[in-house]
Amino acid sequence: MSTVDFVEATVRDRLLRGELGPGIRLRQDELAEELGVSKIPVREALQRLAGIGLLEFEANRGARVPVLTSADAEENFALRLAIEPLLLERAVARLTIVDLAEAELALDSSGSGSRSGAPSPTEANWAFHRALYAPAAWGRGLSVAAILHASVASYVLLYLESLGGSADSDAEHHALLEACHDGDTSSAVALLNTHLRGAADALIEFLRDQEASA
Repeated sequence: MSTVDFVEATVRDRLLRGELGPGIRLRQDELAEELGVSKIPVREALQRLAGIGLLEFEANRGARVPVLTSADAEENFALRLAIEPLLLERAVARLTIVDLAEAELALDSSGSGSRSGAPSPTEANWAFHRALYAPAAWGRGLSVAAILHASVASYVLLYLESLGGSADSDAEHHALLEACHDGDTSSAVALLNTHLRGAADALIEFLRDQEASA
């Protein structure tokens, strides 16, 4: 892994975990000092992340995490709905006991985010979905899904923690895992679509209301 790759992966992981919230600015000199690298690979890594929409650059102000908007939520979830059901549809028949156990472990860990060393809710959420999608063996599709999960991490936290979506999300994940255990592809894909659309609709409505009252 090159230095640029290392910096990019570090920032992406922090975005996925929800550690870098909307509007937070990333100072190149501070990040370089923290990671023990020069500013040149940091700048290149941040530019890469901006190129895939995970960060944005402002003139003379550097990089920052995009703020939450209804338009951004609509785009991200539309892309998830276009890609993730395809990955799942291809993966269900190929899921192994190990894949299913990995998904179940991610579900079990999603409720223990307060424990030291436990994954964040968004990290556990991606681990669950990744375990179900990876057997599709579509590397590019999985990479795009990974980018989208990093992009929607702040939205997912808002949905789970502020909009009361945690119980629904947990129930939907368990139903999805059960359908995958049964090898029921059509039910699994339908459940995934319902799961994604429910979160998207709640978030977009909330953000539109916030924008209208601003």
